[in-house]
Amino acid sequence: MRKLPAVATGLLLRLGPQDESFIGDLVEEYGGGRSRVWYWRQVLSAVLLTSIRQVGAHPARTLAAVATGWATSLLIFFFLGDATADGLAGWFWNWDRQIAYQTDVWWPFWITASFVSYTGFGLSALVVVRLQRRRAGPLLIAYALSMLLVLIASAVFIEVLIQRKSGVPVPHTLFYVISVALPYHWRSGLLLAPVTILAVGLIGCPRFRVGAPSCP
Repeated sequence: MRKLPAVATGLLLRLGPQDESFIGDLVEEYGGGRSRVWYWRQVLSAVLLTSIRQVGAHPARTLAAVATGWATSLLIFFFLGDATADGLAGWFWNWDRQIAYQTDVWWPFWITASFVSYTGFGLSALVVVRLQRRRAGPLLIAYALSMLLVLIASAVFIEVLIQRKSGVPVPHTLFYVISVALPYHWRSGLLLAPVTILAVGLIGCPRFRVGAPSCP
């Protein structure tokens, strides 16, 4: 029996349909000679279709999960954002915010603020899957997608405002959300923020066990 692609199979069992016959047929087809590319394509298609169906069937639950993710991340940034980022920057590089306003040296804060941002994204993803354990996968994907859409909209909006005036004031709580999609981060957050949410969320996402009763 050929060894199944581990990452693809992990995604299938955590985010895909909880359907033993489908999983069995997929494994049998792969064992019969189908390629890894074919297997990955089937897994990703199954994950996408499952998410669409679950979100469509449970819109209120989806909105609650997305709201939970956003509330968690914003609370983390509000209460711990500046204190953590400033503290780490001061500890590692003896950086001080007041001096930074005079010298325009902000790179230590950019590094530690980025750490705060991705930590908040990851922790919020864990909260989503822990509070929504039944069929948590599609809800996690919905939260990651909402983050991507907000980052794209924020990046475009700020770019437009920059063209009209010299600076754009951003509340510090929101700064930790949108900063990862700004030019000095090479817009990397547009990819890394949703990926972080999915990757960390998968750690807490329950794995479908073949032979066990499925969740409704």
